[in-house]
Amino acid sequence: MAKFQYRIIADKILAEVKAGKLLPGMPAPSSRELCRLFNVSQVTAVHALNYLAQRGFLLHKPGQNYYISRKLDDSQNSFRFLTMLFRHISTGNVEYYGNQIIAGIMHEAAIAAVGTYFSHSASQTIYAHKTDFSQTVEEALSLTRQNIGFIADYQIPDEILEEIRTETNLPIVVIGRQSSLPDIRSVVLDVYPGYKFTLQTLKRLGYNAFICCESHVLQHYEGAQQHLFFEELSSREKTIIYPAFTNFVASRQNELLKKALNTFSGSRIAIFATSDTTARSIVNGLKSMGIRVPEDVGIVGFYGTRQATEYSPKLCCLSIQPEQLGRTAVQLLLSQENQTSLIKLPMDFVFGETI
Repeated sequence: MAKFQYRIIADKILAEVKAGKLLPGMPAPSSRELCRLFNVSQVTAVHALNYLAQRGFLLHKPGQNYYISRKLDDSQNSFRFLTMLFRHISTGNVEYYGNQIIAGIMHEAAIAAVGTYFSHSASQTIYAHKTDFSQTVEEALSLTRQNIGFIADYQIPDEILEEIRTETNLPIVVIGRQSSLPDIRSVVLDVYPGYKFTLQTLKRLGYNAFICCESHVLQHYEGAQQHLFFEELSSREKTIIYPAFTNFVASRQNELLKKALNTFSGSRIAIFATSDTTARSIVNGLKSMGIRVPEDVGIVGFYGTRQATEYSPKLCCLSIQPEQLGRTAVQLLLSQENQTSLIKLPMDFVFGETI
């Protein structure tokens, strides 16, 4: 795929610096000269110069020309960093899970003496639910030679990752879904075995009817595995599945729960929630209806975040330390020998106070 025009111009200037044709202290070609040489607009020419200035290759003060500041540094001792193409870090909402994955990435990178760079354009694109990732691609291609690879959130589509991989020739690891691209590695949660064990535990405790409250987000690996388990459960047991349960307002959720509970009247009912946040919402909804947990209904959460452990009652849930996803992704990114394309991290059933 062709490079952006400003990158072509920037690379030409850097090539002349590397060849010694442009030395430190010499003026760089002006934007007017670049327009003439490359037949581009003034905006593109200035973009190329600003791109080099932002990365320390050119010096520039307002109202003055651009000057060469240093040659390319190809030494092995240069500062290295990895780039996170990731969801936003939560500052006002309860999203501990994503934050802890990022913390795991940063911690493991620090151990390996590697820095971390958080892509602003990727986070803003995902946060705003946009599908145009052109700025993310442009940002990824503009990073310096010290960038050693990318760790991507499951929401970055494969076609964008393929473009970045092709243009940069750097390794990429995806967290939360299995990439269809053979040269991109993935780290996911191994959901199904944990759910099978959870079901066996619930049945031993006398639960014989189940309500499955799915999330509306199924593009991540665990969401697809949850859906598969719920579908198989409904073929063998008394089960009601509510797709996109988290899309509904609290009053609608309570209405659905009450209807399901009436359907299984006389049974010992357990509710599967696809996140701890959803499970906590269900606990509150049942409480508002005068239904006791776990005396009347049991609840199983998912992820084992602070939502599960720091409030009463503590949730029973399938759990993993989210930091482990981040740490494993960094290890996979840095590994030169391990060519495994998919790593599945097992989940454990953790007893709480809701069954």
